[in-house]
This record gives sequence, C-alpha cells and structure tokens, in this order.
Amino acid sequence: MKSTARIGIVLPLLSLGLAGCQDGRSSSVPSAPTSSSRPGSQPTGQPTVTAITPNTSSTRGEAWGTITGRQFQSGATVTLGSGGIASARVQADGTIFFTTSASAAGRVDVTVTNPNGLSGRLAGAYTFAPPETFDFNGDWMAYQGDGPPVMQFTIRDSMLVRYSCDGAVFTLPTESPVHNGEFSFRGDDGAAVSGRLVSPANAVGTGPCNSFKWYANKSGAVQSNGRR
Repeated sequence: MKSTARIGIVLPLLSLGLAGCQDGRSSSVPSAPTSSSRPGSQPTGQPTVTAITPNTSSTRGEAWGTITGRQFQSGATVTLGSGGIASARVQADGTIFFTTSASAAGRVDVTVTNPNGLSGRLAGAYTFAPPETFDFNGDWMAYQGDGPPVMQFTIRDSMLVRYSCDGAVFTLPTESPVHNGEFSFRGDDGAAVSGRLVSPANAVGTGPCNSFKWYANKSGAVQSNGRR
C-alpha cells in the first residue's frame, strides 16, 4: 500500500550516528556465534592471514567482517593498521569475526596476534573510506540477531523509495534522499526509519518496523557473516 503521510527529512548529526531506542535484546551488527574456541587442541604454529571480507568499511566504524587464515588461537587479537577494531573472536571453524571502530581513511595492514605472541600480517589488505563514497543503491535485507529478515528496503537514484514490514509494502515519495551515506525520514503517522552505510555491502539503522536496531545486507553482495 502507499503511504499518504507527509514525509519530513531528517539528516542525522554525524556525532549522534544512528542512536535509537536502546535495548539489550538486539544489536546493530550481527551476533557472532557463541562458541569462541576451536575443537580439539589449540594450534601452536605461526598464524597466517589469507583474506578479510569485506575488505572496505566506513571510517565511522560499526562495520563487521570475517578474517580467514590458519593457526588462529582462541583469544587472538586483531589490529587494522594502528587500531580500528572494536572486537574480535576466533570461531569454532577457525575464522575470526570482528567489528570495527572509527578510524582515519586509508589502506592498512591486517594483523592477527595469538596469545603465544606469534603474529601474522596481510599487508595493505583493508581500507577505511568515508561512507559517502559507497553506493547505497539497491535492495537491502535488514535483520536482528540470527532470525529471519525484519525489514526490506530499496534505495534507487540515491533515494529511499520503499520499505516493507510484515509483508506490507510502503512506497515513499522521492523526497527521501541519501546524504553522506545516511538516510532518515519520519511520517506524520509516526513511522520513522534511519540508516547508514558501514561498508559497501552493509548498513545499520533503526525502525520503522519496531524500535530496535537492525543491521542490513545488500542483496547480491558477498556477505561477511554468511547470510547471503
């Protein structure tokens, strides 16, 4: 159905990010699997980093990804350049799930250091870039936790044109632009949604289907969390 509500555009302050209703039951990024140790004995050799996916994220942080390689020990730490990591965890399959913090723009090395002091490095393998340089256009699937999608939305010609909640599709007027990698609108019926890019393939936001935070994968993109 079409929304007849008059849309007001809100361009969120960068310093506020996507602050929405906080609730401990949800997260703005996908939850890593709960198992943080590998089966069997711990590897003892030199860690080797072979790939990081995705290999680009926003300078504002909040992105996530996966590092693959060999000989990662439980408790290994990760650095992207001089920092850039909010959290990292070695999973049961031997990959490392990580989330990013804010960082200066540029290409950086990816370094994994095991608790035994040995480290592996992949030179110049990761890039921090301003979110406004990413392409927001496309279809997106939004999630909370590990369940099914809670929302779908479409960006076309740098405009938010539609979203869906519980099977109901809402088509919006074209006056809902993406600006600096972010979008936001509120209708006079109370419906509101805000989102921002954290990598070329991922976004985070709040609303409109409920008050919790969501994370989203761009359809057709290679995803770092194994969903699509």
